[in-house]
Amino acid sequence: MYLKLTVLGLLLLGWTNLAIVFLIVNVIMTNFGKRIFAGFCSNFASKYNDTSNSLKIELFKDLNDMKKGEKISILEIGAGPGANFKYFDREALVQTVEPNLHFAKYFDENRSKFPKLDIKDIKEGFGEDLSAAGIADASVDAVVMTLVLCSVRDQLKCLEEIKRVLKPGGKFFYMEHIIGDEGSTIRTVHKLLMIGGFWPFMADGCCTDRATDKVMETAGFGNLEQKKYDLPISENAGIPFKLCGGIVKPHLMGVATK
Repeated sequence: MYLKLTVLGLLLLGWTNLAIVFLIVNVIMTNFGKRIFAGFCSNFASKYNDTSNSLKIELFKDLNDMKKGEKISILEIGAGPGANFKYFDREALVQTVEPNLHFAKYFDENRSKFPKLDIKDIKEGFGEDLSAAGIADASVDAVVMTLVLCSVRDQLKCLEEIKRVLKPGGKFFYMEHIIGDEGSTIRTVHKLLMIGGFWPFMADGCCTDRATDKVMETAGFGNLEQKKYDLPISENAGIPFKLCGGIVKPHLMGVATK
């Protein structure tokens, strides 16, 4: 609907060439968007790890310390290319659920680097319905999500599913970009990017206007520890990463215990 209105408006203004560009982009993204996003995201994830390395080490400290000497069960939702595997510094059985199977080749290349981890084949599925992917009640010690709660259709339903599959005392580890603070310029940018569904269309469902910190406070976990921060972006980072990183600069990380 929004695309049709945009194209119609451009035609009425006499901007025919721009209208054609919009239509071409729409055809490309509709037919090849998920494949393109998987390639872009796999490259972005590597650079994101570089800039977030110390923060991810901090985030996953509890995961690496829990049940010392045991092989724990980890579920990663929206694993993408498997960019977090390098931070699982222990023996573990790792299951992954991912809605975009175009990540599979990047995922397979990455998991081969970590023989200590028992990483199962990627499963197609969604965070809101983990049972459809075969994840049973109270079956995992830890659930991991990074840069994924921005794109699930229903955050609360996804969090209910996470609580369902966690064992008693199990932990949910997350790192997400969130909407900017009230009155900030970046908050205005986040809202503008959501007009007409522009950003979700271009970024495979990613939303820039989610207050995930507030949602986590109402999700009903037994214990919650989280903090907000700005994504540290190096001056030496490339322009594409600076642009995307600037958009998702307001960040949140935390550990929620069932």
